[in-house]
Amino acid sequence: MREALRRRLIPWLGLLAGMALVYRSVLQGRVMAGRDAFRIFIPDSAFLLEALHAGELPLWNPYLRLGQPFAATLYSQVFYPPRLLTVLLAGPELGLTLQHLLHVAIAAAGTFLLLRHLRASRPAAMLGSAAFALSAPFAVLSAQQNVASAAAWTGFLLLASRRAALQPSPRRAALVALVAGLAFLAGSPETWLWQAPLALAVALAARREMRTLVATGAGLAWGFALGALVALPALEFARNSTRGSGRMDQLEWSLSWPQLLSVAWPFAEHPRSRYWAGDDQFFILVLFLGTLVCALALVGLGRSRRTLPFGLGALALTLLALGAHFPPAALVLQLPPFHLFRYPVKYFVGAAFCLAVLSAFGLDVLSRRARRGHRSLKHVAGVVAALFVALLLGPPLTRLPFFRSGVEAGLPWVVLTLGAGALAFILPAAGPGRALRVRRSLTVVALVELGAFHLMQGGTGSAPLESLRRASRLAAAIPREYTGRVSVDLDSDELSEVPTTLSATAAPLPGEGGSYIALSRDALVPNRFVEERLRVFEGYGAPEPLLIESLYESGARAAFDLAGVGYYVRRGPPPFEDLQPVLSLPGLPTLYRSDTALPRAFVVHTARVAGDAETQAAFVDPTQPLRRTALLAEGDPLEGPGCEGSSARVTEAGLSWVEVALEACGPGYLLLSDSYYPGWEATLDGAPVSVQRANAVMRAVHVPPGAHSVRFDYRPLSFRLGALLSALALGALVLALRPRKDEGRPL
Repeated sequence: MREALRRRLIPWLGLLAGMALVYRSVLQGRVMAGRDAFRIFIPDSAFLLEALHAGELPLWNPYLRLGQPFAATLYSQVFYPPRLLTVLLAGPELGLTLQHLLHVAIAAAGTFLLLRHLRASRPAAMLGSAAFALSAPFAVLSAQQNVASAAAWTGFLLLASRRAALQPSPRRAALVALVAGLAFLAGSPETWLWQAPLALAVALAARREMRTLVATGAGLAWGFALGALVALPALEFARNSTRGSGRMDQLEWSLSWPQLLSVAWPFAEHPRSRYWAGDDQFFILVLFLGTLVCALALVGLGRSRRTLPFGLGALALTLLALGAHFPPAALVLQLPPFHLFRYPVKYFVGAAFCLAVLSAFGLDVLSRRARRGHRSLKHVAGVVAALFVALLLGPPLTRLPFFRSGVEAGLPWVVLTLGAGALAFILPAAGPGRALRVRRSLTVVALVELGAFHLMQGGTGSAPLESLRRASRLAAAIPREYTGRVSVDLDSDELSEVPTTLSATAAPLPGEGGSYIALSRDALVPNRFVEERLRVFEGYGAPEPLLIESLYESGARAAFDLAGVGYYVRRGPPPFEDLQPVLSLPGLPTLYRSDTALPRAFVVHTARVAGDAETQAAFVDPTQPLRRTALLAEGDPLEGPGCEGSSARVTEAGLSWVEVALEACGPGYLLLSDSYYPGWEATLDGAPVSVQRANAVMRAVHVPPGAHSVRFDYRPLSFRLGALLSALALGALVLALRPRKDEGRPL
C-alpha cells in the first residue's frame, strides 16, 4: 500500500519541484510581470476588483478611449471563476501570479490524466505533462494569461470528450460542457477554436460512430452556451471595432521558419528581427520545447487511433501558426471565423500540446523496443563517434545562408542532448526490467534538459510586488475633483534611465534602477492609469473601438479639446506650446496642464445630420466648430435660438452610469464626450429618451429649455440575452450533474 501511495505521489511532488524551478522568482518575493501582464492584465484585475467592491457588473470600462466595453473584451475574464477567486483573495498584482501557477497545475494534471486514460505509462504521462505545463512557451504565456488559462484546460477537455465518446450519457456530455465552458470563459477564443476540433477528433478516434460526434458536439455547444454572457457581447464588440471593419491584419506576428526550428533547436531564431518590423513574432518569445521531447514526438507518430488526432493536430496547427509564411494558411486565416483574430502564432500553443502528448507515446514506443535490446559496447562507441562527427562537421552546415547564426550556437546542445538520449536507451542492462529502466532514463534526460534550459533562460519576467503596487506621483498631482480626461503617449512608452542614487524627487526603490516595469505605474504607462482611476483618451490592447483611435492619432488639438483632455503626460516637450508644466521628475514623463479643454458634458443649440467623413474632419478642424454644433449620425436637426449661458455638469458617475445636471437656455443637445456604443440608454427627468451618436463618437440627448437631469446607463441587450442563455445552460448543467441512481447509464 505504501508503494502504491509513493507511486501516486511522485508525479505531483515532481510537479511542485518543477514549478519551483521554473517559477523560482516567485519564491524570491517577486510576481510575474511580463509586458502584457502589467500593461493589460494587472490593470484589468484592478478594474474588476473596483467593480466588485462598487457592487456593479463590470460591463463597461470608462478609463480607456472615451470608454469601451469591458466584459466583451474576452481577455478580461470577467466571469471566469479562477480569475475572480485569485483577484479577490490576493489582489490584482499577486492574484495574476497565483492564477498562472494554478493553471500550470491544471495543465499538468489534465495532460497527465489524459495520457493515463490513453494507456500511457506513468513515466510517459509525467514527461508529457511536464513537456507542456512546464515548457518554456507555457512559462512565457504568464504574460498572456487568457491564452495560458484557456490552454490549461485542454487535457481535461479531451479526457471528458473521450469518455463521452466511449460511453455517451447526459452526465458525460455535461462534463464536456463544464470544461469547455471554463475554457471559453478563460478568454481566448482562438484557443477554443482549436480545442473544439481536437476534442471532436479525439472522440471520433475513440469510437467511430455518429452518436460519438453528437455527444461530444452537444457538450461543446453546451459549453459555448455557458459562455454566452460574454460571447454575444464580444460578437457585438467585434462588429463595432477594428476587428470587424477589415482594418486588422490577421497575419501579424506569424511564426517564422527560424522560430519554428527553435522549437527543437535552441537559439535557432537568433538574432531576431526588429520588434514589429520583421518576419518574427514577439507574442511567444521562447518556443523551445526540448530537443529530446521533439525527437520522442517524432517516434510517437503513428497511425494508431490514439496517436493520429495528435499527429494531425500538431501538423495542422503548426501550419496555421506559420500564417503569412505559408500561403495556404494565410488564405485560411482570412476566412471566417479566423478573420476575427490576429497573431497566428497563438495556434502553436495547440501544436505544443500535441507534441507533448506525442512525446509520451514516443517514450513508450522506445521502451517497448528496448525489451529486445541489450547493452553493447559497440553501440556505445557508435554513439560517441557520432557525437564527435556531428560536432566536427556540424558547424560548416549551420553556416549555410538559410540558417541564422543562432543555429551554430545551439548545435552543441542538440548533439549532446540527442547523444544523452541515445545512451539512455543503450546503457540499461538487459533483463526483465530493461524497458522500465530505459523509460525512466529517457524521462530523466528529457526533464533535465527542460530544467537546464529554464536555468539558462533566467526565469520569467517578474518584478518586486511592492514596486507594482506603488501609486503614481504623476496621478497624485492631478486634483482629486478633476473629472476630465488625460492623454498619455502610446508611441514612446519606454522609460528613460533613472539615477540609481536615491533622492526625494526620483525615489526609485533600492535595486530597481530605472526598471521599466517597476516604474510603469508611476509613469502612467498604458494601461496602468486604470489603477489610478484616470479616464484617458488613448488605450492599449485590442480590440480597438471604431474611429476613436484615428482621432487621438491625428494629434490635432481640436480632437483633444473636444475629448475633454485637460492633462497631458509626455516625455520631452509638450505637444502644444501653451501647455503648462505641472510636475517633472527625473526619469519620468512630464505632466502638463491645458486650459482649453471642453467639459465632459456640455450643451449646444445647433445640430445637423452629417456623414462620418465630414464629422471626423470637423473633429480635427483647428477652428473647432464642434464646440458650438453637433453633427449627428441621424436625428432631428436643430437651429440655435441664439441664446447663451447653457451649462451642464456631471453630478455623479459610476463605472457604467453617468448623471448630468443641466440648464438649457433653449432647445438643444446635451453632449457627453464618452463613447457612443450600442446598449447605452438615457432618461430625461426620469423619462426614457433616445441616445444619438454625435460628432462620430460621442453621445447626445435632445433636451428642451430649462433645468433637467439626464442619466445614462449601460444595459446592453447582447449581455442580457447572453446571460439568459448562460443561465439556462447552467441550470441544465446542474440538473445533469446532480447525483442520481442511474448516473452513467448509456443513452
